[in-house]
Amino acid sequence: MNDSIFSPQYTITSTVQAQIDEFERNQWLIQNLLLMPQHEEWLHRDVRVSRAASTTRIEGSALEEEAVRRLAAQAMVRAESEDEQDNINALQAYEFIDFLSDQADIPVDELVVRQLNRYFIATAAPNLTPGAYRKGQNSVGGYQPPDQGDVPGLMRSFALWLRQEDDGLHPAVKSGLAHLHLLAIHPFWDGNGRTSRGLETLLLQRSSFDFKKLLSVEATLLAAKDEYFSAISRSLGSGFQDGYDATPWLEFSTSALVAGSRSLVEQTTAWHKKMSELYSYGPEAGLSTRQTDGLMYANQMGQITRGAYLEVTGVSMATASRDLADLVSKGFLTLEGRTRDRVYHPVPVEQIKERP
Repeated sequence: MNDSIFSPQYTITSTVQAQIDEFERNQWLIQNLLLMPQHEEWLHRDVRVSRAASTTRIEGSALEEEAVRRLAAQAMVRAESEDEQDNINALQAYEFIDFLSDQADIPVDELVVRQLNRYFIATAAPNLTPGAYRKGQNSVGGYQPPDQGDVPGLMRSFALWLRQEDDGLHPAVKSGLAHLHLLAIHPFWDGNGRTSRGLETLLLQRSSFDFKKLLSVEATLLAAKDEYFSAISRSLGSGFQDGYDATPWLEFSTSALVAGSRSLVEQTTAWHKKMSELYSYGPEAGLSTRQTDGLMYANQMGQITRGAYLEVTGVSMATASRDLADLVSKGFLTLEGRTRDRVYHPVPVEQIKERP
């Protein structure tokens, strides 16, 4: 293998183009939806949880999103299972991806790809060499990746292509091709799928189609897991070949981007409506602005603790306890647990308004 720049083979079919057009419309809608910076950060946290839970479940993890959300809420946590540890690793990987998305001076190259893998399988056994290319042959189902000796050259060629900024490729196409080609090379002993999905997310967030870092491609791929694997197989076949046709994969991957972006538009529009309703109704119900902030956070996350309320509002512990007790007495929150383990769950505003 030489170090020439990777040259993907594909066709922009009418199906792919139509999906790119809708993807662009959805990007415009998200970019023009006004969100307060504080609220955007809450949504970012939720998306990281969705990405981590989804990418690990694609690999067989049994942890549901709510369990991963509880892990993410703990500053210091000891994993009690391999699934928990995989999700902790993934949460840290997506924090790294969000950080890199804002660092335009750091090129997306081999070092970044290797670091992504290192994050995703940080606690794997040493013989799986996190972040280092495999020294041996591996296989995935019925697919045979290239020989270990070809991996360094293929990755150099791939990295040269990744660093091209004036190639004219639409970000939906380039990120999808990058996802597939990293899977095709399968350069690591473990974590190749998670690394490929993370790379696609990173490339999208570094482009003009960042969707405010709120798009979870991983969740869409989990929902279409069988179609996802089938699309990979249709393009790659049973073994690595130069010049494989990525068209079948692109038709799937752009459809996944459309599905994910369409869902995001629906969710954020509904969230914005709920936010407007709460901030309008809060003063009528005798709530302070900080209480409304806490209630909005609880509605987004599905719950709130006293610690989270402190973080959201910046008040003292005593004030947080009084505010939360007041929200319970007014019927905006329900209480579960005792003392330090207390969790508050939001009651839909519609139900509150219907009360006599």
